[in-house]
Amino acid sequence: MRTSPLLPVAFSVLVFVGTSCGGDDDGDSAGDPPAVTEASVATDMSTMDTTTPVMEAAIEIADFAFGPTDVTVAVGGTVTWTNTDDQAHTATSSGNFDTGSIAAGASASVTFDEPGTFTYICSFHPFMTATITVV
Repeated sequence: MRTSPLLPVAFSVLVFVGTSCGGDDDGDSAGDPPAVTEASVATDMSTMDTTTPVMEAAIEIADFAFGPTDVTVAVGGTVTWTNTDDQAHTATSSGNFDTGSIAAGASASVTFDEPGTFTYICSFHPFMTATITVV
């Protein structure tokens, strides 16, 4: 059986890399940087906790959708919708609240003084739906 002349070189490189990438093995991690985990980094709105009540919540209207679709605010909390689409939208919950028309690039806010769960739509585009929970 013949071996490639590159095999000993490749093995030497692996041994060198393997021994130089370690650290000290004394178990002391005082000089090591803190570990970054998925839980410690918020990457975007979709990873945010929207179930813990807050006093202020922001909802973006983009691509004919509300985001996030479920938000929890405390009684007395305010929700602000910002329309980043190129068409007007509303945030309308029949008998509960109505932002009126929110022009492209504009925002509208509603303060919630009573607890409850409020499903809402865009009255111009009823397929756009979301929910505000007030606790």
